[in-house]
Parts: sequence; C-alpha cells; structure tokens
Amino acid sequence: MTIRTIIMPFASTANSAERLEGALSIAQYFGAHLDVLHAQISPQQLMPEERQLLPSKWLSRIDQLVNNYVAEDMNQSELEFTTLCDKLEVPLCDSDNLVMNEANKHVSAQWHNLTGYRADVVSERGKVSDFIIIPKPLNGKSSVSFDVAIEHGSRPILLMPREQKSFNPECIMIAWNGDDPGARAVKAAMPLLRKAKNIVVVTSERSLNKKPNQQDLKRYLGLHNIEVECISFKEGRIKTPQAILAHAEQFHADLIVAGALAHKKMHQQMLGGVTRRLLSKTNVPLFMVS
Repeated sequence: MTIRTIIMPFASTANSAERLEGALSIAQYFGAHLDVLHAQISPQQLMPEERQLLPSKWLSRIDQLVNNYVAEDMNQSELEFTTLCDKLEVPLCDSDNLVMNEANKHVSAQWHNLTGYRADVVSERGKVSDFIIIPKPLNGKSSVSFDVAIEHGSRPILLMPREQKSFNPECIMIAWNGDDPGARAVKAAMPLLRKAKNIVVVTSERSLNKKPNQQDLKRYLGLHNIEVECISFKEGRIKTPQAILAHAEQFHADLIVAGALAHKKMHQQMLGGVTRRLLSKTNVPLFMVS
C-alpha cells in the first residue's frame, strides 16, 4: 500500500505545536500530503432545541460570540501550523489541484477550517485518505476521532503520543495473535516494515498455536525480503497489554503494529480489552487497523 494522503483531526489546542510538528514529520516520512482538519460546530448545532425558546436578539448575540470565539481559536492554530510548515520546509499546497506520481512524490500540507461534527468530518474524509493520524487522548480513553476511524475500519490509524514531534521508526514491534485485524495491520504497515532496521514479532504463549502463527508470518514477510525475530511471553500476573508494552520498552521499539479489536454492543462501538488498554497506556506510536 502506498501512502500519499494523510488526515489528522485537530480539536483542541493542548500540545498543539508538538502534535502538528509530529504530523508534519509523518508526512515527511511517507513523502505524502497532510490535511489537518479543524472542525468546529456552528452556533445552530450547539443548541438546536433551545434556539426555539430564545428571543431573536439573544440568538444573534450568542451566534456572534460563538463565531468570534471559533474564529479566534482557528486563526491562532492555523498561524501555528503555517509557522511550523515554514520551519520544516513543508510547502503549503491546495490538495484539490495536486497530482502526485512517482516523479512528483513530495511532502505538502494544507489546513482546513471546517464546520460540522468532528465524527462526521473524520468519517467522510477518512474514506478518501490513505492514513489517519489520531493524537493520543488526554484522558487515556478513546476519542471520538479514534472510535469513528476504528468503526469504519478501512484505513490504517496511527495513534501518536501528543508530545512526540518526530517520526522515523527504525525498530518496529508486531503484536501478533493470528487474527484478521492483526493480519490487516501487518499488510497495511508494509511500507514501514520495509524501511525498518529491526523487527520483532511478539506473541503470547497461549496464542502460539493459532494459525497463522509466528512462523507463518515470518515466512510471509521473508518472501517480501523483510527479516523478523520471533519471541513469545507467558501470561501470569502481567496481562497481554502490559506484556506488549513491556517488550516494546525492552526492545526500544519506535512503533507497535497491532490489530484493533472492536465489536458492537447495544448499537455502540466497543473496543476490545487489549486495544483499550494499549490505547490508554502506550507511550509508543500505535499503528492499528480494525
């Protein structure tokens, strides 16, 4: 899979400079175009039912205050983005008029001020993008952007630590248990695996006999001229997510490739236990596909 188009939803100003610089570094790594999507709801969306109960003069004043706040927030963040693009020598480019090919493979970026719900924006734009960057949530729980990206499941997701400003994964760890999401994640991560210097496949001992197993994956990657080391771990007091993260620290992994397990319950998207704990505890970028 060739990654040429990347999106990153931008919702809050916390660690904004680090998040934007990290996203630009990812675009530079892939030689891709980055679209930063700053979505804000309109005053009409903010309180649709209450509007019927308020005098028109009050509504006009509320609309003005909200619009002024949104405009100030957007302008400040966009200026920060423009400054970082200039610093990193990433050209600002209108993706509507951009055509990329092998002879014209270069990094570029564009800021988008959009009106609407962030979930809708990520859902719509994710369908016509190759890759989605999601900053790690501040509270350690899944975010609206992550949930929507996982629910649609058609694009790889990179969960990026909020303070990480550079991206060049030389040591990659694959968390493998033979399931479909893990296989899709490995296939999507091939461009990164080909460039990595060290790759280790980590599996719980209770999953060693699940097919395809570690050796099957090693053979598959070997046919793509990608060498890997295979190790396993016992589950005792340390559960699978903690064991994966401990091995990532031990091997100084720059990236973890894993499948994202999710299921629907009571019409809501629910993350699997391993996915949820990796999401909340990791300090290493997570490359995931559902």
